Amino acid sequence: MKKIVLCGGGTGGHVFPNIAISELLKNQDCDLFYVGVNGKTEEKLCEENKIDFYGYDFSGFPRKLKKELLTWPFNLLKAVSKAKVYLKHFKPDIVFGTGGYSSAPVFIAAKRLNIPYIIHNLDVRFGLANKFCANGACCITLGFSSNLEFLKTTPCFVTGNPVRNTFLEIEKKDKESIFKEFNLDPKKKTLFVIGGSQGANAINETVLEVLKELILDNNIQVIHQTGEISHETFSKRIPASVGGGTNYIAKPFFDNPEKCYHISDLIISRSGAMTTTEITILGKPTIFIPYPFAGNHQEANINHLIEAGGGILLRQKELNSRFLLSTILKVINNESNLNEMSKITKSFAKPNAAEDIVKLILAAIEKKNQKDSNVENLTSVI
Repeated sequence: MKKIVLCGGGTGGHVFPNIAISELLKNQDCDLFYVGVNGKTEEKLCEENKIDFYGYDFSGFPRKLKKELLTWPFNLLKAVSKAKVYLKHFKPDIVFGTGGYSSAPVFIAAKRLNIPYIIHNLDVRFGLANKFCANGACCITLGFSSNLEFLKTTPCFVTGNPVRNTFLEIEKKDKESIFKEFNLDPKKKTLFVIGGSQGANAINETVLEVLKELILDNNIQVIHQTGEISHETFSKRIPASVGGGTNYIAKPFFDNPEKCYHISDLIISRSGAMTTTEITILGKPTIFIPYPFAGNHQEANINHLIEAGGGILLRQKELNSRFLLSTILKVINNESNLNEMSKITKSFAKPNAAEDIVKLILAAIEKKNQKDSNVENLTSVI
């Protein structure tokens, strides 16, 4: 039986691709282990998806000058040491990781133990952990094309980001049944507002200001993922004329967001790697409001979509209720434009990403067992 260690986490965006990969690896006679940070998203999702989880205590690199900066290197060494203990015990054939600070100790431990590892980079720009550990990976898979100089020394494959099978199958599901499940009207235009698993306060606040006009004046129904952190406070501020009706649903998190995408005519969203990937898979017209900090990597994720006409870019510094409302109405009431945006967006989809990555993982294991160090030969796999 092939043994594979998965890593990557801190947020759902880094974990869900591994869950998608695990769905296929379980059918390939693979024994899976997940190594990550205790108490974070990866531990919860592993439990839900019946993947053995092994944790250590660790945190991301402090981006500001504070006392944690002095102790962080020692915490990294402790995490690497713990990861080495796990890897020595599992004796995996390969490590596969999707980045985030949670993955760095595992990659470093794998490198020191001469265990091959594959890095998957979700965004156009490289995260700190992936960039630091790229030299030594047997190959790198990419969610989006990248021409960074340091990638020239390691075999790279643009696979796209893997999504769970539920996203690939949802278009076969009758929309009427989902509208009924959500107690919404299939004859009305539907807007889905999503700020990622953590929500987005700037988007939430602006949408709150235009809810009455959207729902009462323009007969648009709204599905709103507010985020776990702010939902309780946010829900208390929903206008009574809206909150008591059947045209507005607000939840901190939707367990099956693919259903929300499927029945929506228009999306308002951040542009994290996985959200952008899900939008392209389902070909949904979107008003993107990228998170403007952390190197502005979210805007880089959608430049190709915006340039092609598949989405609309609205920067957070330009965000106000009047502009957002007029943009929503202009897009959602133009059926031919919606259809054209949908076609363009879907043309960027890579629905076989999970399958292609699994092929690379299994091929790398086979070459390891054959003691074939020529990783370039993997090019013929996908």
